[in-house]
Amino acid sequence: MIRKGEAVRRLKGSLAEVRGYALRLLNYRSRSRKEMLERLGKKGFDQDRINDVMEFLERSKLINDEVLAADLLRQATERKYLGGRGVRMFLYKRGIPKDLIDKTMSEHTRETEELSARNFIEKKVSSLSRYPDNVVKRRLWGMLQRRGYSISVISKVFREIEL
Repeated sequence: MIRKGEAVRRLKGSLAEVRGYALRLLNYRSRSRKEMLERLGKKGFDQDRINDVMEFLERSKLINDEVLAADLLRQATERKYLGGRGVRMFLYKRGIPKDLIDKTMSEHTRETEELSARNFIEKKVSSLSRYPDNVVKRRLWGMLQRRGYSISVISKVFREIEL
Protein backbone atom coordinates (compact mmCIF):
# COMPACT_ATOMS: atom_id res chain seq x y z
CA MET A 1 0.00 0.00 0.00
CA ILE A 2 1.41 3.41 -0.99
CA ARG A 3 0.82 6.23 1.41
CA LYS A 4 0.10 9.71 0.18
CA GLY A 5 3.54 11.11 1.18
CA GLU A 6 5.42 8.26 -0.51
CA ALA A 7 3.79 8.86 -3.89
CA VAL A 8 4.83 12.51 -3.79
CA ARG A 9 8.44 11.61 -2.99
CA ARG A 10 8.56 9.14 -5.83
CA LEU A 11 7.29 11.77 -8.32
CA LYS A 12 9.72 14.44 -7.10
CA GLY A 13 11.54 15.76 -10.13
CA SER A 14 9.45 13.83 -12.61
CA LEU A 15 8.92 15.22 -16.08
CA ALA A 16 5.30 15.96 -15.21
CA GLU A 17 6.33 17.90 -12.11
CA VAL A 18 8.90 19.99 -13.99
CA ARG A 19 6.40 20.68 -16.78
CA GLY A 20 3.68 21.58 -14.28
CA TYR A 21 5.94 23.98 -12.42
CA ALA A 22 7.05 25.61 -15.68
CA LEU A 23 3.45 26.05 -16.81
CA ARG A 24 2.51 27.57 -13.43
CA LEU A 25 5.35 30.07 -13.86
CA LEU A 26 4.10 30.96 -17.33
CA ASN A 27 0.60 31.37 -15.94
CA TYR A 28 1.82 34.39 -13.95
CA ARG A 29 3.67 36.10 -16.82
CA SER A 30 5.68 35.39 -19.95
CA ARG A 31 9.28 34.44 -19.34
CA SER A 32 12.44 34.40 -21.38
CA ARG A 33 14.42 31.23 -21.95
CA LYS A 34 17.07 32.43 -19.49
CA GLU A 35 14.51 33.25 -16.79
CA MET A 36 12.83 29.87 -17.12
CA LEU A 37 16.14 27.98 -16.99
CA GLU A 38 17.14 29.89 -13.86
CA ARG A 39 13.83 29.27 -12.09
CA LEU A 40 13.77 25.55 -12.91
CA GLY A 41 17.41 25.20 -11.87
CA LYS A 42 16.80 26.96 -8.55
CA LYS A 43 13.97 24.55 -7.85
CA GLY A 44 16.51 21.74 -8.05
CA PHE A 45 15.12 19.75 -10.94
CA ASP A 46 17.28 17.35 -12.95
CA GLN A 47 19.02 19.08 -15.88
CA ASP A 48 17.90 16.45 -18.41
CA ARG A 49 14.27 16.96 -17.43
CA ILE A 50 14.70 20.73 -17.56
CA ASN A 51 16.08 20.42 -21.10
CA ASP A 52 13.15 18.22 -22.14
CA VAL A 53 10.63 20.68 -20.72
CA MET A 54 12.40 23.65 -22.34
CA GLU A 55 12.28 21.86 -25.69
CA PHE A 56 8.55 21.25 -25.19
CA LEU A 57 7.91 24.89 -24.22
CA GLU A 58 9.81 26.23 -27.24
CA ARG A 59 8.12 23.78 -29.65
CA SER A 60 4.76 24.83 -28.23
CA LYS A 61 5.76 28.50 -28.64
CA LEU A 62 5.15 29.10 -24.93
CA ILE A 63 8.72 30.40 -24.69
CA ASN A 64 9.71 32.69 -27.53
CA ASP A 65 12.28 35.37 -26.74
CA GLU A 66 11.62 37.35 -29.95
CA VAL A 67 7.90 37.73 -29.24
CA LEU A 68 8.61 38.47 -25.58
CA ALA A 69 11.17 41.15 -26.50
CA ALA A 70 8.66 42.90 -28.79
CA ASP A 71 5.99 42.79 -26.06
CA LEU A 72 8.41 44.09 -23.45
CA LEU A 73 9.49 46.92 -25.77
CA ARG A 74 5.87 47.98 -26.16
CA GLN A 75 5.27 47.68 -22.41
CA ALA A 76 8.43 49.65 -21.59
CA THR A 77 7.53 52.57 -23.85
CA GLU A 78 3.75 52.69 -23.43
CA ARG A 79 3.29 51.80 -19.76
CA LYS A 80 6.61 52.30 -18.05
CA TYR A 81 7.58 55.33 -20.17
CA LEU A 82 11.22 54.23 -20.49
CA GLY A 83 13.77 55.83 -22.79
CA GLY A 84 16.29 53.98 -24.94
CA ARG A 85 18.75 53.09 -22.18
CA GLY A 86 15.90 52.21 -19.84
CA VAL A 87 14.34 49.87 -22.39
CA ARG A 88 17.69 48.13 -22.97
CA MET A 89 18.16 47.59 -19.25
CA PHE A 90 14.57 46.38 -18.85
CA LEU A 91 15.04 43.79 -21.62
CA TYR A 92 18.41 42.71 -20.23
CA LYS A 93 17.00 42.20 -16.73
CA ARG A 94 14.24 40.02 -18.17
CA GLY A 95 16.84 37.70 -19.70
CA ILE A 96 16.68 38.74 -23.34
CA PRO A 97 20.00 38.01 -25.14
CA LYS A 98 22.07 41.04 -26.17
CA ASP A 99 21.86 40.34 -29.91
CA LEU A 100 18.07 40.14 -29.68
CA ILE A 101 18.00 43.37 -27.65
CA ASP A 102 19.94 45.09 -30.45
CA LYS A 103 17.55 43.70 -33.07
CA THR A 104 14.49 44.74 -31.05
CA MET A 105 15.89 48.21 -30.37
CA SER A 106 16.30 48.78 -34.11
CA GLU A 107 12.48 49.09 -34.16
CA HIS A 108 12.62 51.71 -31.39
CA THR A 109 12.81 55.06 -33.18
CA ARG A 110 13.60 58.47 -31.83
CA GLU A 111 10.01 59.51 -32.57
CA THR A 112 8.59 56.75 -30.35
CA GLU A 113 11.02 57.76 -27.60
CA GLU A 114 9.95 61.40 -27.86
CA LEU A 115 6.28 60.41 -27.80
CA SER A 116 6.86 58.28 -24.72
CA ALA A 117 8.65 61.18 -22.98
CA ARG A 118 5.79 63.56 -23.84
CA ASN A 119 3.23 61.10 -22.49
CA PHE A 120 5.22 60.71 -19.27
CA ILE A 121 5.42 64.48 -18.80
CA GLU A 122 1.69 64.86 -19.40
CA LYS A 123 1.00 62.16 -16.84
CA LYS A 124 3.29 63.65 -14.18
CA VAL A 125 2.80 67.39 -14.62
CA SER A 126 -0.57 67.48 -12.82
CA SER A 127 0.90 65.93 -9.68
CA LEU A 128 3.64 68.58 -9.68
CA SER A 129 1.34 71.56 -10.27
CA ARG A 130 1.72 72.91 -6.71
CA TYR A 131 5.43 73.58 -7.25
CA PRO A 132 7.05 76.54 -9.02
CA ASP A 133 7.86 76.08 -12.72
CA ASN A 134 11.62 75.77 -12.19
CA VAL A 135 11.11 72.96 -9.64
CA VAL A 136 8.66 71.17 -11.94
CA LYS A 137 11.11 71.33 -14.85
CA ARG A 138 14.03 70.14 -12.72
CA ARG A 139 12.08 67.20 -11.32
CA LEU A 140 10.72 66.15 -14.69
CA TRP A 141 14.20 66.39 -16.22
CA GLY A 142 15.58 64.12 -13.49
CA MET A 143 12.72 61.64 -13.80
CA LEU A 144 13.25 61.38 -17.55
CA GLN A 145 17.00 60.89 -17.13
CA ARG A 146 16.45 58.11 -14.59
CA ARG A 147 14.08 56.42 -17.02
CA GLY A 148 16.85 56.27 -19.62
CA TYR A 149 16.06 59.14 -21.96
CA SER A 150 18.95 60.87 -23.68
CA ILE A 151 19.61 64.54 -23.02
CA SER A 152 18.86 65.40 -26.65
CA VAL A 153 15.39 63.80 -26.44
CA ILE A 154 14.64 65.48 -23.12
CA SER A 155 15.76 68.87 -24.47
CA LYS A 156 13.63 68.54 -27.61
CA VAL A 157 10.53 67.51 -25.65
CA PHE A 158 11.03 70.38 -23.18
CA ARG A 159 11.26 72.88 -26.07
CA GLU A 160 8.02 71.56 -27.57
CA ILE A 161 5.93 71.36 -24.40
CA GLU A 162 4.82 74.34 -22.38
CA LEU A 163 4.85 73.76 -18.65
